[in-house]
Amino acid sequence: MPAYELIDDPDGQPRPQHSDCSKLLDGLYRAEAAKLNSYFGRRLRGDDEPADYVHEVFARLASQLSRTAVQEPYRYLRRIAQNLLFERTRRLKTRTTFNHIPLSAAIEPSVPADQLARLDMEDTLKACRAALDQLPPKTSQVFLLYRVEELSYKEIGGLLGISVPTVQYHMARALAHIDAALGQE
Repeated sequence: MPAYELIDDPDGQPRPQHSDCSKLLDGLYRAEAAKLNSYFGRRLRGDDEPADYVHEVFARLASQLSRTAVQEPYRYLRRIAQNLLFERTRRLKTRTTFNHIPLSAAIEPSVPADQLARLDMEDTLKACRAALDQLPPKTSQVFLLYRVEELSYKEIGGLLGISVPTVQYHMARALAHIDAALGQE
């Protein structure tokens, strides 16, 4: 039995109700964020921030929950975390491979974007702006400080007087809302 009630969408696929998804995400975040932060902290080296990976885990879970029910969300959360580390390892190996290729050979000349692609991008930006306008002010502010101003979670927390887990919560909430808005288009 799913952890939340389902409704049918126009495609006939069962979809979780928004408020139930938020409650589930909130409960999972409170129960698992610190554990995931420790998990990533033990496995990451270099410039990678464990908090960024925790944020990505919850963003991916929120995206999945907006589309379909997840039968075992705790196990699904752990699988996302493992996949993120796997993707990171693969990305680092690819970077190492390309370090041996001269830069001029690795970069192809840019091609001007066609009009259709530009219009699609403009529509996506409009939908993102509309979704941002629907968010609570604090959540929107955290999202913009992270994505536009490129501040770290720690810097945002210090600036707004909130903890890093609270910043992570606001980011996961913003991304889930934007993802759901883009999925409805």
